[in-house]
Amino acid sequence: MLKSDQDYDESDVVQFLKEEFERIITQYPFQREGSVLSEAQAFEIWFLLQEMGVEYEKAAPRILDGSHDCGVDFIWVDDNNKQVVIGQAEYEPSWSRSPASENKAIETFKEFGKYLSSSRIPESLADYAKEPWRIAKQKLGKYSARYVYVTPKRFTPTQEDRIRDTTGLLNYDLISHDSLIERGEEFLDGQTGMCSFNLKYEKVLKIPFDSGTVYTANIRVNEINIIVEKHRAQARLKALFASNVRTYLNSKKRSKEIGEAMRATLDKSPQEFLLCNNGITMISNRVDDTHEGYLGLQRASITNGCQTAMNINSFFKQNPNANPAAQVLVTVIEIPKDITRLAADIARSRNNQNPVDYRDLMSNNFRLVCLHHRLHADRVAGSERRYYLLRKAGEKQTVIIDEPQSRGRYIWIDAAELAQCIAAVIRQDPYVSQAGISDLFGRSFNKIFPDVDDPTHSRCKFAWWISQLIWNSYDSKTKWKDVSDEQIYHQKDFKNPAHWIVAALLAKKLQDDFRFSEALEQHFVAKAEKWWVNSRSDESKEFAQVIFNMTDDAFRLVHSISRSLLGKKLPKAEDPYSNYNDMLKGPSTYSVILASIRKGKMSTYQEKLDRSMHKTVEYLKVN
Repeated sequence: MLKSDQDYDESDVVQFLKEEFERIITQYPFQREGSVLSEAQAFEIWFLLQEMGVEYEKAAPRILDGSHDCGVDFIWVDDNNKQVVIGQAEYEPSWSRSPASENKAIETFKEFGKYLSSSRIPESLADYAKEPWRIAKQKLGKYSARYVYVTPKRFTPTQEDRIRDTTGLLNYDLISHDSLIERGEEFLDGQTGMCSFNLKYEKVLKIPFDSGTVYTANIRVNEINIIVEKHRAQARLKALFASNVRTYLNSKKRSKEIGEAMRATLDKSPQEFLLCNNGITMISNRVDDTHEGYLGLQRASITNGCQTAMNINSFFKQNPNANPAAQVLVTVIEIPKDITRLAADIARSRNNQNPVDYRDLMSNNFRLVCLHHRLHADRVAGSERRYYLLRKAGEKQTVIIDEPQSRGRYIWIDAAELAQCIAAVIRQDPYVSQAGISDLFGRSFNKIFPDVDDPTHSRCKFAWWISQLIWNSYDSKTKWKDVSDEQIYHQKDFKNPAHWIVAALLAKKLQDDFRFSEALEQHFVAKAEKWWVNSRSDESKEFAQVIFNMTDDAFRLVHSISRSLLGKKLPKAEDPYSNYNDMLKGPSTYSVILASIRKGKMSTYQEKLDRSMHKTVEYLKVN
């Protein structure tokens, strides 16, 4: 599916969005007297997230779409920006660019307009919509109105002008097919919820280029602080730094030293800050430069300079009355075209001047972002928690700043650990699992992580949980005490280096020998989630014991075969292995172990493992 000049095409974006709508429907199955969400309503919920940063949980109750909605499908009161968003959607399941209805776009808000002028609720308006209408009218006394018509169909520019002129609505946004595809690409590119704000400058240099414009300006540091504080207050710091390959780093010694140096310069030598700092880079879909003294940035984010921005903010928190005469160089890159490719290239290039690991450089790749959204969409069985895939350095800290309650809300999954799990369990390559970050997120990245249309997305949680249960089946810091083996005594452990081979072996045997279907994998995941939520329950204890027994038998089979291979020359190995640690990391060891099992070697251990695996499968079928 990969193209020579882009990562995915429009059909892939539409496919992903439709899958996302299905997940929204699954998440919120009961709306208004037991009705099920339609795809159009799910589309509206997604739009509120992508356009206004409204989480699904908060967006769902704002959907009024129904047979008696009187032309208003959703209402969102945006207190932060002091506006009321009144929306209508004309959905098209095929996303075929068919013509949108000009008449519907003109007529759709007439009933709402009559209500605003007369205060009389339309008689046909559904009961569930009456209170949102009343709240909207109350707020519109102080807030501005923004009308939105959103559709995967298309309008011509002439139609859009005619609709605005006929309706007389000055703030009327017509968001159609191409704009929605662009938003879908942003969703996949990790720039979800990009922000709009004004950037006040002292001086600015404007440089046009083929796809947009570059603006370079010197900005007072207090202006940067105001932008950060605004997004902190709105719990949208993650969105502000969405296109950056890293978020705020302040836990390691080097990061602390850099932060202390920035704050010291602001305090002692503010006039030197502009000279001593590399500056901040922002990307924006559209820059309004028609106003003297500031740039209006739409759908913007900081793609380089997160540490600078956050340390400026930290300085003002420590010195609330300070007003240093310090400036920082800010580069704003307007990229209304080719955002899929160019935004990622800018982030990688501008963050590659200092040491950045491969995981961070790939953090906004659409494969990881797609996987993040799909994991995040699912609740953990037995709780309200969700999965959170940590794609970049410092991301957990930023999420916790945005969501103080998030410490107990998520299962945090590090992208590097998940890469190891997927490589071993799904890709059946434990050798790659043991490679370094540069390989996992470099040459092996496309092999490991699922593509947009790859069905193995649904198996990633299984890969994660089977690995977690293997880790928890033993104490990796102790020796395997009841096995008499001099090599284990010297190495301290066998199970730690054998972990990924055991994970791959169990997954393969379950699927090949016991017809372990996707339904059973999902049931396994649900049991593992309940075990994680409450490991002390009788159900969790029983489940864990069954899995731990199976895992121990797998370790013993792998050990018995590995012991027979010491001192032998294996394929792709330069010399015979003299210890387990090197052998289990070898490029051909897993295939040799599988071949030994097929030949019936170590039959006693094999039979014991088969019995415990049969017991596991039967347990999952009846519990």
